[in-house]
Amino acid sequence: MRIEGGLHLVKSGGAGFDLTDTFDCNVFLIDAGNGEAVLFDAGAGRNLQTFSAVLEADGVAPRSIRHLFLTHGHADHSGGARGLRDHLGLDVHAGSRTAAMVSAGDEAAISLDRARSAGIYPADYRYRACPVNHIVSTAAPVKIGRLAITMIDTPGHSADHVSFLVEKDGRRFLVGGDALFYGGKVAVQDIPDCSIPDICATVRKLAAVEFDVLLPGHLNFTLRDAHRHATAALAFVERFQCPPSII
Repeated sequence: MRIEGGLHLVKSGGAGFDLTDTFDCNVFLIDAGNGEAVLFDAGAGRNLQTFSAVLEADGVAPRSIRHLFLTHGHADHSGGARGLRDHLGLDVHAGSRTAAMVSAGDEAAISLDRARSAGIYPADYRYRACPVNHIVSTAAPVKIGRLAITMIDTPGHSADHVSFLVEKDGRRFLVGGDALFYGGKVAVQDIPDCSIPDICATVRKLAAVEFDVLLPGHLNFTLRDAHRHATAALAFVERFQCPPSII
């Protein structure tokens, strides 16, 4: 789904726009120029054919997609990484904690075992481990064509969670994963590494970052004045409260 020039939503599930598989998070594609494009998150990996159909409808050449950045290891965000890597031959980028989980296929570390037993994922869903080519850090932006991609540590929803600030032609896109949502909401769930104090600290951190566009892992995205959603979340934190959860 073409959102605007150079920005596409290429996967989205039941907690988004029902574009592809029901278990997919929002997966965004940003054109880096020079025939190169970057994916952010991978979806659950159950339906590669639907993803290919979305690219075809949008006029995106699959082989232009050269890079994949993961916000965290949860299966709806990283379960599709191996299939995309094998299909497209792209490079996978992730923070160190996410990389360890994804490359090992550690279902317990990403709480997939608990999610499956709770009926969130079907019993036959299996996670495919995926090699990670590049460990990303907060030290310096990753330059890809016209993009400068800066990793921001944003734990809380999970301990390994990161977000990416993408700068392109004077605009600043926050790829927020499950750290920040439309309306200043967050994502709290009963898993061992979800931390409300860390969620609140992440809200404070993101409220101090200037960005124009919010591209969250679920629900609506925002193309203008997106920082207002961080401000809305911060208003709860400043009252000694956790912002409302989408879960």
